[in-house]
Amino acid sequence: MGGSGSGGVFNLNPDEAAKRRQEAEQAARIGQIDAEVNAILSKRLIEVNQRDSEAVNSHLEEIEAAISDQIEGVDRLLFGGSVAKHTYVEGVSDIDSLLILDTDDYADLSPGEVMEKLQQALESRLNRSEAIEIRSGDLAVTVRYEDGLEIQLLPAVQRQKGLSITSSTGNDWLAINPEAFAERLSKVNKDQAGAVVPAIKLAKSILANEAATLRPNGYHLEALAVAAFEDYSGPRNPKAMVTHLFDSAAKNVKQPIPDVTGQSPQVDASLGGENSANRRRMSERLRVIARRMKNSSSIETWQTLLGDA
Repeated sequence: MGGSGSGGVFNLNPDEAAKRRQEAEQAARIGQIDAEVNAILSKRLIEVNQRDSEAVNSHLEEIEAAISDQIEGVDRLLFGGSVAKHTYVEGVSDIDSLLILDTDDYADLSPGEVMEKLQQALESRLNRSEAIEIRSGDLAVTVRYEDGLEIQLLPAVQRQKGLSITSSTGNDWLAINPEAFAERLSKVNKDQAGAVVPAIKLAKSILANEAATLRPNGYHLEALAVAAFEDYSGPRNPKAMVTHLFDSAAKNVKQPIPDVTGQSPQVDASLGGENSANRRRMSERLRVIARRMKNSSSIETWQTLLGDA
């Protein structure tokens, strides 16, 4: 009663059946490569999280102790930059900390005078065999460690309009909103089931092997990631996420990104105006990396990108 039915692979001619088999085998190979790539990316994330948090936390604790012991009127040390956003990766990230000072104690001091007091306190208390350089800039005091880490300390005072840091002239205080970008990144990360922050860390790990002039700095990359994933609806595995980030960044890096924190007009002001030569060079490098990711047919390509090959 049943009969053999009609259609299906059993009724295909030999050429069509061979084509179907090849397609199935190719899909299986791609699936296997994707699984292997996601495995090595997940391993790199574990390594990054374990290695970097220990070194950064040790230095930050030492700095906090030195400041509290030497400077009166310190309210608190507010970790910012990639540390606060949990996107820190050695060699690429910024480590910023806001030193919140009591307004009553520092109302009569200029930002420059405050930074001088901060530098003196650090020079007298930090272990100089590890903290090999302590220097003051226009906005912050930077501590450079023997292991390569640099930590920037930005003096800030609490005013009616919120926190204020040194203005670009160094002579006055400028109101900022340091939480604005962190909140925006946190929302995008939550909307993407927590997959954005790992993608940023993987991208930073890959970019650590690139020349500084050809890669976005830590904050800039995070801003590019927000733009990449605000309306993203693709797969959320590490390979897909980091590939999309590079592909999107190659396009978006050509235009300046406003700094929502108020610390500067643009996140990426050092690259110049829209479609500048610096932006075009960086865009091309990001595009090459994205193309290698999309066209890779083996895990060796990814191992090379990660610096493991």
